[in-house]
Amino acid sequence: MSIYFAFVYFLLISEMVLFLALILPLPSKVTPLKKHFVRTLNFIAYTNETTKIVSRSVFVFIFLMFVDSIKKLQNISLTSSTYRNNELFSSSSFKNDYTGSQIEALNKNEFYREKFFAQRNMYLTGFTLFLCFLILRTIHITNELLDSLAIKKQYEATKNDINVDVAYLNEHEIKTKIADYEEKIDNLSKKILLEDENI
Repeated sequence: MSIYFAFVYFLLISEMVLFLALILPLPSKVTPLKKHFVRTLNFIAYTNETTKIVSRSVFVFIFLMFVDSIKKLQNISLTSSTYRNNELFSSSSFKNDYTGSQIEALNKNEFYREKFFAQRNMYLTGFTLFLCFLILRTIHITNELLDSLAIKKQYEATKNDINVDVAYLNEHEIKTKIADYEEKIDNLSKKILLEDENI
């Protein structure tokens, strides 16, 4: 494997680990760490200009490698028809040390080796590109989820405060109404006593 495909392979492995870290459900004790991790990734992916330039350059580089691997695979597919017609299985490129079936096997092995490498490179670069988009979208979705969870916690805290205030207001209103009724009862009882005295 050449150096640049080794780099793409390393990038693919690191993207897979990052994606798993983003989507794994974690216990509530670890959620603040995940929140900090996602906020840091969000800063790196969307706001830091240096990493934007580097990541776009790497993305373009991998995309060009993907297009090149597709082109090589198409060329190999076009030459497979000549392999089937045994045009490349001639003994002109080999010495007379090999028999016809050995030359055919050598050429077929080389053909399949080239096809395997082209397919490997295509899948390697294709999955790397796919995971780039997937990670960016997952960071965005996770960030929105964490924001909505924070808003929900604020709402629940505010709701609890409002419920306490409403309960206090209700208790206060009830005490005020009880005091009003007791005052009315005292006034009515005084009136009854005055009327009894007058009779």
